[in-house]
Amino acid sequence: MVAWRAWRLALCALLVAFTYAGDAGAADLAAQSLLFGAPASGGIDAASRWELRAGAYAHDPIFNERGSVDFTAEVVFPRLPITVDPAWAFLVPRPHIGGVANLRGRTSYGYTGFVWTIDITRKFFVEPIFGAMVHDGKLNTNDPSRDSLGCRVLFHTGVSAGYRLTDNWSVLATWEHGSNANTCARNIGINVFGGKVGYTF
Repeated sequence: MVAWRAWRLALCALLVAFTYAGDAGAADLAAQSLLFGAPASGGIDAASRWELRAGAYAHDPIFNERGSVDFTAEVVFPRLPITVDPAWAFLVPRPHIGGVANLRGRTSYGYTGFVWTIDITRKFFVEPIFGAMVHDGKLNTNDPSRDSLGCRVLFHTGVSAGYRLTDNWSVLATWEHGSNANTCARNIGINVFGGKVGYTF
């Protein structure tokens, strides 16, 4: 049941993505992300398209809930339709929505927010993450195998480092962190680390 909640969030995200995808196409080369003067792979601005990603994480490996694995799935949308100079396009965020399901009944969560796709070279890119997450974990517990997360809704932050294998396929190493920033009585926080595969349409 715990994992199914995150699966439902991921399935809803896919439905939203397919609805949104009809309006998303490959952008003109003049609208590319040009940090360091490097367009995306193959001259195509990957951040102007939508993307499905899935992978696996080590669940909270340095805190109480360590010792299990998460499945993750998400949809990343094209950059918001904000007109800026192409050299500053990397500052325009991409909305994303997804879910992380723990396979041993520990904390699972759904999230939404933004990523900023920053091309370092034609192949390598980094993505800071910021948004919010809703989890089904413990708020305040003495169970040594569970985290006390304090609030039901947490800040969702992190970063990914990615490599484009082709214009469509990419691989990413990701760290995600959930915390209430000490706005609730307890704030152990939760961390996941792992990898994802992305397919850009």
